[in-house]
Amino acid sequence: MKIAIVGSGIAGLSAAWLLGRHHQVTLFERHGRPGMGAHNLDYTFSNQTVRIDVPIRAFNQNHYRNLVRFYDLMGVETLRTDHSAAYSHPSAKQPFFAYRYLGIGRRSLPRPAGWRHWSLDSVKIACDAFRFLITARRDQRRGFTKGQTIAEYMISRGYSALFSEQVLLPSFAAIGTCSYRAIRQYPADTIIDFMTSGLLFNGIWRAKSGADDAIARMLEHCDQLICNTSIVSIRTHVRKGQPAGVVLEDNQKNRHTFDRVVLAVQANQAADMLGDEEREARKYLRSVGYERSEVVVHTDARLAPGHGQSSPPVLFEVDSLQDKPMASICLNKLYPSLKKAPAIFQTWNPLREPAPGTVVGRAFFERPLVTLESQDSIQKLRQLNQDPNRLIGFSGSFAHPGIPLLESALQSSMDIARHWGVDIPWSI
Repeated sequence: MKIAIVGSGIAGLSAAWLLGRHHQVTLFERHGRPGMGAHNLDYTFSNQTVRIDVPIRAFNQNHYRNLVRFYDLMGVETLRTDHSAAYSHPSAKQPFFAYRYLGIGRRSLPRPAGWRHWSLDSVKIACDAFRFLITARRDQRRGFTKGQTIAEYMISRGYSALFSEQVLLPSFAAIGTCSYRAIRQYPADTIIDFMTSGLLFNGIWRAKSGADDAIARMLEHCDQLICNTSIVSIRTHVRKGQPAGVVLEDNQKNRHTFDRVVLAVQANQAADMLGDEEREARKYLRSVGYERSEVVVHTDARLAPGHGQSSPPVLFEVDSLQDKPMASICLNKLYPSLKKAPAIFQTWNPLREPAPGTVVGRAFFERPLVTLESQDSIQKLRQLNQDPNRLIGFSGSFAHPGIPLLESALQSSMDIARHWGVDIPWSI
């Protein structure tokens, strides 16, 4: 078949790799290069240039099991990185809570850090964190979490606001790049699944040669990549009363005809492309909300509270007056090639503007929101995808249960491949 894929984030790229092994695939991307690497940048210092992923595409091997197998199959080398974290308040000289990873072979053991700066609040946070890791999965098995948001669950089980509001919610607001309001609406089961999948004991990994290397490998089976082209409408072509193909119109009013199409763009963007014949799908797609977030790469250490040689690489500033935390990653501690470079950071949701001349790059993203209601709509959208005669499939991080990250995006493409008769060449 001739298959068009619209969007080249990891959902579109993985769909191209899977489907392209058996069919003729054309990939459309509105940016000048594949979307998964559209915001990556080059950082030059001391006559050296290092390619930096924006955002950092890190993953845990236990939760991202399909991504790990996929990367292994393609030959993408991975590297364990240190994502130890510290949490501080505005203007505080020391973090109120911190933990470091102790590497043991391919395993990582989290342990409290910075004891001499701890208070009774810090001890309370540590106790609650330990209790959550021990009991949350048990509560889930007993049905205590069913139909509850994470905020409702934390209150019902008596967790302190210190742990919930100052550590757990900021951590997941950063992971999901969304506001506190949005993260409070997450299904409790989604966050418990993520936290208790071995996240804290398997370490954090990334592609050793960066996202660009993974992108190049995912394009292996793609027949044609068309960049700088936006698709504005998608209509099913009908012949003798039966669907006989799909017509795509781009921003230059060019028309492209394919046997099938994978829409691997944001749910709200996909809804805008579809015609009245996809009224049901549009309803489900529009039920997925989005929030806009900002990521800035810079050299201003003022945005990384408590930064120092001995501090953890990930630094959170938690301010009760703000709707999101500020999360800064010291890239020197993640990239071996940046070890001798001046301090450089990647900050999500900068609460202060970096000093003039310190900004290396800036990008804006829209991230899908997860609620009990949106998960119900996504299940209905997945049911539409299961029709083997359907000509339009929907893929993306929003289109699979769970936190909308790399693994969910890949799993959504795997679902489409299976429904369209294409095998998945790995197992977990």
